Amino acid sequence: MKKKDSSPYHHGNLKDALVEEALKMVKTDGIQSITLRELTTKLGSSRSAIYRHFSSKDELIRAVIQAGFMQLDETISPFLISNDTVLARFRNMGEAYIAFALTNPNIYRMIFGNEVQTQREESCDIHNEENSGGFQHLVALLIEGQEKKIFKDDDPILQATYVWASIHGLSNLCIDGHIHVQDNIEALFELSFETIIKGMKF
Repeated sequence: MKKKDSSPYHHGNLKDALVEEALKMVKTDGIQSITLRELTTKLGSSRSAIYRHFSSKDELIRAVIQAGFMQLDETISPFLISNDTVLARFRNMGEAYIAFALTNPNIYRMIFGNEVQTQREESCDIHNEENSGGFQHLVALLIEGQEKKIFKDDDPILQATYVWASIHGLSNLCIDGHIHVQDNIEALFELSFETIIKGMKF
């Protein structure tokens, strides 16, 4: 009797399985670890099957980058749209963002680093809510803060970019070992948060 196929794409979900497995490889060993040979081995598939879903490795990489951004968005968005106060949502988002970077340094480097910059620019648009829900939710929070006279009236896109750049910079310095404050990251974030808020408060 033939053994029932128990592969992760038994019901035709090879495309999703490829992206999921590739993202796991990135998390463990970085973006350079993704090879079609390794993916076919892990999934028990064939290269020709992969090419039925992705026309090239670059197309697969673009899908993996989008999946990485989605993980980040799913991490921070719930804090941005919660029922907490504006400042609590702002603070919680920042803490969650840095925690994501520290927990997933290879994914973070993939979605923001230079190694696959071309593929990222081809697949992601910061002004597209589908591609950058977290950023758009941050913009909406800043607009709400302006309406409630918590933040200065200013271009919310520029404000969001300023906030993102500040938190991103701190995250990058931490995961790349340029500052050694992992044991005191909460105090450093608190100082950063208060500095950002001070510059934006009404």
